[in-house]
Amino acid sequence: MYSVVMNNTRIDHRCLEELMERKEIESYKDLYDFIAGGKSIEHISDINSLKIKEARLSVAVLNEQYRRYERILMSEGIKVISTESDYYPAIWSGLSGMPNVLFLRGDPQVLKDIDRNGSVSIVGSRDPGRYSCYATAEFTSKLAGKGVVITSGMAVGIDRVAHETAVDSGGKTLAVMPCGCEQIYPLQNEDIFMKIIKGGGAVISELPPMSGVRKQYFPARNRLISALSDCCLIMEAGEHSGTLHTASFAAAQGRDVYVLPNNIYADNCLGGLKLINDGASILLDENDIIDSVAERLLYRKADMIPAYDSKERKMRLTEIRKKVDKAPEEICTDEISDLIIDELSIKDMSADMLCTRIKLPFYRVSEALSALELDGKAVLQKGKYTLVKTH
Repeated sequence: MYSVVMNNTRIDHRCLEELMERKEIESYKDLYDFIAGGKSIEHISDINSLKIKEARLSVAVLNEQYRRYERILMSEGIKVISTESDYYPAIWSGLSGMPNVLFLRGDPQVLKDIDRNGSVSIVGSRDPGRYSCYATAEFTSKLAGKGVVITSGMAVGIDRVAHETAVDSGGKTLAVMPCGCEQIYPLQNEDIFMKIIKGGGAVISELPPMSGVRKQYFPARNRLISALSDCCLIMEAGEHSGTLHTASFAAAQGRDVYVLPNNIYADNCLGGLKLINDGASILLDENDIIDSVAERLLYRKADMIPAYDSKERKMRLTEIRKKVDKAPEEICTDEISDLIIDELSIKDMSADMLCTRIKLPFYRVSEALSALELDGKAVLQKGKYTLVKTH
């Protein structure tokens, strides 16, 4: 019903935010009940009051639209994923502007696979050259073969190559649509659309059924492509390509952007080359991408080990540090591990840096680090130790 209201009335997110700020509703899920219930709106701003009044005049129409949505969802096997669903993307944690509701056709488990194995978005021109297509297939095959989810936008060209290669490689792929996910768009991709759904992947959209395809939906779709990935690969992009929107969103969302180096004389490649000039990384080796994905996964795997700011823990760490100063030979490995975890909760450090901070010899710190690695609580990456978040 939230999607019905947001997509069939003039009520928008600003109106929703005002209702929540004024505690007229507790969450977005209460929006329809507020409209249908006829609760007073005298404290609401004039512009939003007008939108609510208009929506209240169309409650019967909204109910009928809900029934239409429901019929399509059931007939097409489309699942509704809200913020309370176990499948709602954890990768969106900390990002603003993500949809409260998703519509998914296929296997929702692919969204959990993102949290387990990571995801890479692969995008580019709708009319790519042979070199870009070859590189797209090569990188997709290698990444999908390692369990990385391949995310793209179901367009012809690079998107199609990425989706199709992922499926053919036995991997998982996620297609983000600029329309309702009951609609196959573009029509020439019907074969790969069905291969994704039947091959354990999924087609998703923030748009409900019957939304159609509109020009203004494409940038919104692109922000979701980048948001559903740990890093973004730009395989080919012209100077004014829509692919650049995805790269821009990815950078703003904190994702690493990699660009396939291409022909400096080809107009279809100028956009990607300018991204490199602006600081994007050059795409040379799939291991660079795997390292980037692995690094982001480390910071996404559940909650940090214990509550570092708890009073009891602070007191314990203080006592251990006093012990280091007075009787370092009495310190046990578990106590050293606690000191290491405390230091790594601030920033990643090398073993030598930890020795300096903790004031203990290398052989004692090294012993504790090995124990933390075996327990899956810390990992050595690029010469520095990093805490691993665990479920």
